[in-house]
Amino acid sequence: MDYNIDTLNNIKSGMTVIVREIRGGKNVRNRLMEMGIIEGASIHVVTNSGGPLIILVGKSRFAIGQGIAQKILVNILRNDVSQD
Repeated sequence: MDYNIDTLNNIKSGMTVIVREIRGGKNVRNRLMEMGIIEGASIHVVTNSGGPLIILVGKSRFAIGQGIAQKILVNILRNDVSQD
């Protein structure tokens, strides 16, 4: 399967992605790992409106800044936003 690749800060609200790579130092990687954001993890973007992103990882919600989100390379899987 061919998936689109982007950084998490560019993902729109309602989309689900899989973490492909984390581009950051040890501290960034460790902090994200504590939240369950590791390679292969599924992330659902609840809100991305220019400020901090609200994301769902497993059953937990987190807010992460745009700068950290820019370091997370993801595969875009699907768009869960319903079109009315």
